[in-house]
Amino acid sequence: MSLISRRLYTMALRPPDKPLLVVLGATGTGKSKLAVELATKFNGEIINGDAMQMYKGLPIITNKIPEAERNGIPHHLLDFIALHEKPWKVHQFVKESLRVIDEIRERGKLPILVGGTHYYSHALLFKDAILGTEDEVEDEGHSDDDQSDHQWPILSQPTNEIFSKLEEVDPESASRWHPKDRRKIQTALRIWLRSGRKASDIYAEQQARRADSARLSTSSDANDQISKSETGLRFPTLLLWLEAEDAVLKERLNKRVDSMIEDGLISEARLMAQVEASLNKTDNPVDRTKGIWISIGYKELEPYLQVEETGAQGDSEPNSTQKKILHEAIEAVKAGTRQYAKRQNRYIRVRLADALADAGQLRRLFLLDSTKLDQWESMVLQPAERLANSFLEGNELPYAATLSSLAEKWLGKVGTGNNNAKRLARTCEVCNKVLMTDHEWDGHLLSRGHKNTVAAQKRRMRQLHQPLESASASASTTGTSNIDTSMP
Repeated sequence: MSLISRRLYTMALRPPDKPLLVVLGATGTGKSKLAVELATKFNGEIINGDAMQMYKGLPIITNKIPEAERNGIPHHLLDFIALHEKPWKVHQFVKESLRVIDEIRERGKLPILVGGTHYYSHALLFKDAILGTEDEVEDEGHSDDDQSDHQWPILSQPTNEIFSKLEEVDPESASRWHPKDRRKIQTALRIWLRSGRKASDIYAEQQARRADSARLSTSSDANDQISKSETGLRFPTLLLWLEAEDAVLKERLNKRVDSMIEDGLISEARLMAQVEASLNKTDNPVDRTKGIWISIGYKELEPYLQVEETGAQGDSEPNSTQKKILHEAIEAVKAGTRQYAKRQNRYIRVRLADALADAGQLRRLFLLDSTKLDQWESMVLQPAERLANSFLEGNELPYAATLSSLAEKWLGKVGTGNNNAKRLARTCEVCNKVLMTDHEWDGHLLSRGHKNTVAAQKRRMRQLHQPLESASASASTTGTSNIDTSMP
């Protein structure tokens, strides 16, 4: 074996420096359970990455793991923010998480990040994920920019005015977003206002760094043993994505809501209503668009709470009207939970997987099939333990799509959809419609609506030309018959 070969072999077996385990996935897939099991086996401590679970109390609405199920494992950034406080901004979460991670490592423990607020995890995992905050509101409705709109009034102006300003200062970014996509336009302009730099320039730099990372990783050994300075990831990371078949997860989430109702969800919603009423009498009224106040369960149950409050005070049982409204409210909680699960999985498949692919680290993402909970040991726990053990020892990791049929189904699709660099606004002058990608443009040109509009325009043009052609022909005929053919 040559010296170079021996060196590469040694690198492949070298345990990673400052490793991080991440457990992610949609609500109801078993993230908290797996995190506790891995922490128990690998001497770890858990960092909560769920924005709602940071709030004090309300264990049912926020779906906190019960104390009895934590197996004595320390859980950090959990149950500590007062209800009247604003949600943490992304940079706050990253800063505090990095501090906690350092402390966990100083104790000789393994940090394990778990949670459903995936843009929090995204920002923590990647050193250059700041530009990704343009997508963070998709998950919870949070905004990291509530003060900047007051500092820069242009951000509160009508969308067309914001877009015009963006065209002026950063035309390349303006060309990437639809003129009516207010949130994306605001974000790009906000970056320029805050930093004095164009969002397009920052994005180009990120892409260049990620391309370098991908190039370096493909020339490295099978276990991606490259230094953390050469990749977009802050730390050597193993990501375990828990997923379940759609129909099964839907039914599981419905049953979970039923259990939450039995466990006291309505009582927690009543408590929140009381706290909100008290806060609204102070100088710090509740912002219903942020924080715990947008948690699934409170806003959906509010119609029932209002009817309950105005109903007969002496009735111990709800009347038929109250029962109907309660049923509708519970169904709304179930629908909201299912939709949230879809958004969580979409974030992993699109945003997070694309970022991993850009950094040449997509092979660090492994999907574990939690569809059949009675097969948890064989389908989730044992594969997760094997992966974590190989990762921590520096051994070669398997091809992720081979773990299960569900892994093969989804992992073949992720990491290929990052079209940010390909976005370019094009306007169909015929339909007066703005299209943002090649796919949208091609699809529009082939659409029935576009073809019908083109055909209608051609008919109008023919109708306009026909009178002119008739008049021209008539004039031509008349002119020929009146020609004076006599010789002078």
